[in-house]
Amino acid sequence: MSAKDKVNILMVDDQPAKLLSYEVILGELGENLIKATSGKEALEQLLKNDIAVVLMDVSMPELDGFELAEMISQHPRFRKTAIIFISAVHLTDMDRLKGYQRGAVDYISVPIIPELLRARVSIFADLHRKTHQLESLNAELERRVAERTEEVDRRATALQQLNLELARKNQELDAIMHTAPDIIFSRRADGARDYISDRFYEYTGAPAGSGQGFGWLEYVHPDDRERSTSQWMFCVETGENYESEYRLRGKDGTYRWFRARAVPIHAQSGEIVKWYGTCADIHSSKLLEQSMRDNAAQLEKMVDERTVALRRLSGRLMTMQDEERRRIARELHDGLGQELAVARMMLETIVQKNSSHAKKQAASEASDIVDRALQQVRSISHLLHPPLLDEVGLLSALQWFLEGMTKRSGIETALDIQPTAFPRLPAELETAIFRVIQEALTNVFRHSGARHAWVKLIKEEGRIVVTVRDDGKGVSEEVSDLLPASLGVGIGGMKQRAQEFGGELRLMNTNPGTAVEVVIPFSAAAAQKDQSPAAADTGAESSYSKQSPRATDAEAGPAVDLVDSAPMAEFLP
Repeated sequence: MSAKDKVNILMVDDQPAKLLSYEVILGELGENLIKATSGKEALEQLLKNDIAVVLMDVSMPELDGFELAEMISQHPRFRKTAIIFISAVHLTDMDRLKGYQRGAVDYISVPIIPELLRARVSIFADLHRKTHQLESLNAELERRVAERTEEVDRRATALQQLNLELARKNQELDAIMHTAPDIIFSRRADGARDYISDRFYEYTGAPAGSGQGFGWLEYVHPDDRERSTSQWMFCVETGENYESEYRLRGKDGTYRWFRARAVPIHAQSGEIVKWYGTCADIHSSKLLEQSMRDNAAQLEKMVDERTVALRRLSGRLMTMQDEERRRIARELHDGLGQELAVARMMLETIVQKNSSHAKKQAASEASDIVDRALQQVRSISHLLHPPLLDEVGLLSALQWFLEGMTKRSGIETALDIQPTAFPRLPAELETAIFRVIQEALTNVFRHSGARHAWVKLIKEEGRIVVTVRDDGKGVSEEVSDLLPASLGVGIGGMKQRAQEFGGELRLMNTNPGTAVEVVIPFSAAAAQKDQSPAAADTGAESSYSKQSPRATDAEAGPAVDLVDSAPMAEFLP
């Protein structure tokens, strides 16, 4: 075989697309490219042709690359055939070692660098060609040794040239190993490094040979040195695979993150005789991870800010709702109520001046109807927003409400205020507390079947505690646990009102009955700062007035009996 003769390169892969890509990459070499889609077909091609290089995939059905390589290396004819593995899955050092143990001369991982693949295949193709040339020359020398001594000298010169070429190819292989982007190292069984590639010295600027033994620790960041050393010595003692991340100081004084991995090589007796590993630069990926963490923290902060904004908005909506209730109550009282009063006066006039008995009776009934409508309007006006809540305060409004509920529903109610000289609170907080108690008592009436209900309002150091308890049938476990799917609008509203003031709602079964508890953080300084002008004007500085609920309606005419005139809006059918 001459230097111009083409050698056979066998490409083995079960995927035709990969075979086509290998054919395109290696086409520039000008060699004979033979394709095989299975291990069986590859063996047939080996028996039929003189193959210089076998380029094969590791993962193949029926007969994988490792098994095929072992069969090839065991056959005397193919022992010198160069086998190069290509794999996208089996990428560990143990996989590479397994490949080398089965006769491979190289192990390439995906993605493939075309130039690198061509260079490696070209080397072994030339090596195969030179080997055949060497065999031919040796045969020729043996045949002509007796005839031509000069021919022996010529062949010896050619042989020397071939050896030089082979040495050059070996140097190229060595250069490929030394130009790998990762730091490659080996260590003795005791853990000390006995080899480290030039990449380490290029990066650190350390003197040649100073990285062997434990000298490489000089370039590890002080904060990472103890941790990485303890991890390494632990692996030396246990025989586990080593993996650690640490920072190495470059020759410019800056530190970059590296990830080191190493695997042990065991003797037949099981003892570790060597460690082989790599150290890869992961600084960019570390910065990316940190950036992702920072972005996640920023996103979480934005979500918290949006949540706070939504809570503020919810609070504003509730405040607007209460304001709207005030407006509707005022309109009902001052608008429709006044119109009905005028209508009543006109009907009374008809009764006085008309002598017809039937007309008098009809007008009298109409007057009664209008009178009842007027009472209904005033009752609804009070229930939408009790004037007592603004004019006198929370205590009087609660007393009025509980008296009305007792007479209207038959449920005995009791109110416990601690301390008895309960101070005025900010208007928004008083409204929220009143609405919570109103909703809780409405639920008692509708769902509990209770005969008694107790309301307790306590102001302690730094907080206000509102408790509404009954002796009814209680609630389900899902409701007491405040599971979102089991909560109705009423309990949800109470919970939201408590949260708007930084408080929380608790719901408990008391066997018998249920206890609703709302705890709201509150300070005396806040009460003094936010106290409504109405409280100051009426002189209610430290306690609620004992004024009768009827007194607040004096300007609208006769006193309104909220208990007897009409049922509460919450209890309407």
